[in-house]
Amino acid sequence: MELGTRQIRTAGKGSGSVELTLPGQLRRLVGLPCRIVLHDGERPDIVLQPDMTRARETFAHLWRNLAIALLGTPVPPFPAEAFVFGLLPRHGAPDTPYLCWEDGLAIAACAAEPEAVARCIAACARKMAADLGIAASLADPFASVCGFAAIGRVAFVEWQPHCDIAAAALATQIGWQGGAPRPLDPGSDLFWHSLKPRLLAVCDLFAGWSLPNSAYPALRTAWQRGRSIELNRG
Repeated sequence: MELGTRQIRTAGKGSGSVELTLPGQLRRLVGLPCRIVLHDGERPDIVLQPDMTRARETFAHLWRNLAIALLGTPVPPFPAEAFVFGLLPRHGAPDTPYLCWEDGLAIAACAAEPEAVARCIAACARKMAADLGIAASLADPFASVCGFAAIGRVAFVEWQPHCDIAAAALATQIGWQGGAPRPLDPGSDLFWHSLKPRLLAVCDLFAGWSLPNSAYPALRTAWQRGRSIELNRG
């Protein structure tokens, strides 16, 4: 990932202080200890390797609480090898759960934006989908709705159809009214206590949609048709 060019600076001759101003996209790394590696040669590279221990611990904590809510005990260990990791937020591939280091650091610092919480919960839910009896074709929509349930809004535009369809179905079945659990703090037991009934309802919904001849394809087609009509009117 190319993030531009920066100059190496020094605070003064003989001071030993060397600075490199990083791009704004990396502001979450401020204060993190970094390992410095020099790759010598004709085109030398200086590699900064930030310590992501806090983010890893955050991901493991989220995994544990989500697993307790959806899978029960004993809780499977956090399967780090099953995830793709990246520094900046993005919508992962449908078949691969993606965790963002920036999100993990934000939550660890108790400064989590709601979307960071939603993205992390969705990634973990994506990995659990198969163990919950949810069809592979619905694993990504299921994960999106779990993230939506956690904060009451859509974190990625790609989530919109899944969340709209599920919200309408849950409003009919369990009186779903949207909104976010309070407090919106994934480090709080109260947050998970409030979120668990929503997650179980989402799980039951998608497990039902995973059965043969389910209503989901027709609901998706109807959503797309309605969206097309809205756009044409606009």
